[in-house]
Amino acid sequence: MIKLKGLKKKLLRLEASLQKDARKLAKLKRKVETALRVESVPAKVKPPARIEDAFKPAKPAAPSVKRKRELTPAGRAKLSALMKARWAAKRAGTAFADESQRAVA
Repeated sequence: MIKLKGLKKKLLRLEASLQKDARKLAKLKRKVETALRVESVPAKVKPPARIEDAFKPAKPAAPSVKRKRELTPAGRAKLSALMKARWAAKRAGTAFADESQRAVA
């Protein structure tokens, strides 16, 4: 006599294998459909190396390279003066000079 517990285990294993087989069957059906779609494409188009690549979305273009901002000579002189004042205040150790620099900028 087979016990009820053993029968339940066998039933669970069988159901699991059937679900696995159903997934495999669905995957094969998708592959057949994609193969049929690839065959229906005009002969001018070069077929991809793999069938799955035929229907993947195109990759976005590479991001544009950021250019450095170019300073005018007047802007460079202004920036230089501000940085020299900031460094001098830092050497002097005053926090008040830093606040005044923010007000100027």
